Amino acid sequence: MYEVILNNPKYLETVGKIEKIKFITNGKWDWDHGLNHYKRVASYIEIILKQLGEGERTIELGKCAALLHDIGLSISDFKKDHAIKSSEIFRNFLKDTDITKEEEKILEDAIKDHSNGNNIKSTIGYSLVLADKLDVTYHRTINSSIQDTLNKEFQKIKKVDIKIDKENLIINYIVDGILNLDIIMEWEKCVTIPKKIAHYLNKNFIFMINNEIVFNSRTK
Repeated sequence: MYEVILNNPKYLETVGKIEKIKFITNGKWDWDHGLNHYKRVASYIEIILKQLGEGERTIELGKCAALLHDIGLSISDFKKDHAIKSSEIFRNFLKDTDITKEEEKILEDAIKDHSNGNNIKSTIGYSLVLADKLDVTYHRTINSSIQDTLNKEFQKIKKVDIKIDKENLIINYIVDGILNLDIIMEWEKCVTIPKKIAHYLNKNFIFMINNEIVFNSRTK
């Protein structure tokens, strides 16, 4: 199903349209919202769902959610309603897939809620919210037209590791050089969203930089 969507000409045309738009809102950054972002999110989702013990079909659906979660950017204002718009039009790109109506509903709910994770209904929903916020590396920010201090800090992040065990959700930023934590924390979602997902999963959240703990929800 993932490959079918990736090879859908209508999908690729729509993504191409999105990639040409600069999504600058209230002076915020025009981070990558194109196909490379979707693929990175899909990779994170696969890692997350495998660690949650989900099967191949759920993982496939999660990766499809990654490809479709921002598709509404082709017709909507970036900050206001793109998640809702994406949840309304994603079915247009499912031609020739074997998705069921029940699975479509799971994707609809996950896509609609992916911005903030306030109404999560499935493990696909958990993984999409978290994976979307984990894509804050060099790859997503290097081509932003706004190179403020926060974007420059994010560009030190080369990789994000995810580990989920019986008690913890652990996010580890692998960085080059020294990351200025005070600047990074200006983008609060790097902690608030994983902490929210950890709560849904009934787990402790640990945030690390180069394998050193900088935040542990158990002690907060």
